[in-house]
Amino acid sequence: MVTFHQLIELDAHALETFADSWNAIHRKIKDARTEFHDGVVLKLHQDHWQGEAGERAQAYCDRVQLDIDALDQEVRGLRDFLDQEADGAKGTSGTKGLKELQRKARQLQQEALENGMTISADGQIEMCVVDNPDDPEVHENYEQHQHTADSLQERLNQVLGQAAEEDEWLAKSLKVVFGTAHNFESENRRFNIDKPDAEDHKVRNQLNNVAAYFATVKDWPTAAGLVQHYLDGSGKTVEVEPQTMMDQIPAFRSGVDETLRKDVHGRPDGPFTTDWKSTAPNPADGDSSSEWYYALNHFQYRLTGYVHDGEVTYRVEVQKRYDWGVPSEHRANATGGWGPASMNLEQADIAHLNTVGLGRDFGVVGTSDEITSCA
Repeated sequence: MVTFHQLIELDAHALETFADSWNAIHRKIKDARTEFHDGVVLKLHQDHWQGEAGERAQAYCDRVQLDIDALDQEVRGLRDFLDQEADGAKGTSGTKGLKELQRKARQLQQEALENGMTISADGQIEMCVVDNPDDPEVHENYEQHQHTADSLQERLNQVLGQAAEEDEWLAKSLKVVFGTAHNFESENRRFNIDKPDAEDHKVRNQLNNVAAYFATVKDWPTAAGLVQHYLDGSGKTVEVEPQTMMDQIPAFRSGVDETLRKDVHGRPDGPFTTDWKSTAPNPADGDSSSEWYYALNHFQYRLTGYVHDGEVTYRVEVQKRYDWGVPSEHRANATGGWGPASMNLEQADIAHLNTVGLGRDFGVVGTSDEITSCA
C-alpha cells in the first residue's frame, strides 16, 4: 500500500531521467553489436572455416549475437515502456496518473491544514484536541469538524488506493519487461545448463498444480496435457488435430475461411501454399476456446493444396513452439484461468525451468485430412 508520505515525496520525474539513461545504454549495445558482427561474425563466416571446429565457432558466435540482440530488445522494451506505458499511453495512467494523484494529495493536505487538521505519514486525518467537549457550542463545532475530517479521510483513502493500484501495475510491468536476476534469459534457450534452486522447484510445483487444476476442475485435458508435457521434460514434438481445433475455436475457423477467400479462391489451377499466419482463440467464444487459449494461446497456420477447375482441395497445417516468455518478449504474467486467485506465475520464471532442466520447450504441429472447397 502506498503511504501518504510516499506519495507526497514521490519524484515522478525520476522515471523520465531513468528512461533517458536507458536510451544511452541502447546506443552502446547497438554499437557493440555492430562491432561484434562486422569484426567477428561476418569475418568468421566469410573465411569459410571448415570442419567441426569451424562450425562450432560459427554457432557459438551466432549464439552470442543472439544474446546481444535479446539484451538490446529488453533495453528497448524498457525504454519504450517508460516512454509510453509509464506515461499513460497504454495500460493504466502511469506516472502521469501518479503526478495527478500527488497533486490531489497535496490539495487535501492544504484543506486539512486550513481546517486545523494534519495528515499522518500513513494517511490518517488527525484533528486538534478539543479542551471542553461538554460545552454545547464546542460540541456542535466538534461534530462539524468531525464531518469535515471524515470527508477528507474518504477522499484521501480513494487517492491512496488509486496510487497503490498504479504502483502495483508499474512494478509488475517493469518485472515483465526487464525480468529479474533469477530469470534473465534470451531467445538463445538451452536446456538443462544450470542447477535448479528452491525458487525453481516452487515454480515447478505451482505449474504442476495448474496442470492438475486444468484436468480435474476445468476438465481441460488438452491444456493439462501440454503443461504436463512441458514439465515431463522429454522435449518431444506433440501432434494436434487442426480439424478438431477449427471445430472448437471459432476464431481459427474464421481465419481459415478468410485465408481461403482472400488468398486461395481465384487462383489459377495448380498447387499452392499460403504464408504462415498467426491466430489465437478468443476465450469469450466459450469453454472450448478458453481451453485452447490456455493450451496454446497464439499459434500459426497455413493452407497447402491445389486448385482444379475452381475446386480447392487443401490441408490445414498448424505449428507452435511451446515455450514461455523470456523477459525480452515482454509477455504478461500467467493469470486468469489458472485457478486460485492467488496463483500468479511469472512467465520468465516458467521459462527458466527449461534452463534448469525442470521443464523443456517442445514443438506442436498438426496436419488435417484433405478438405474440399468450391470457389
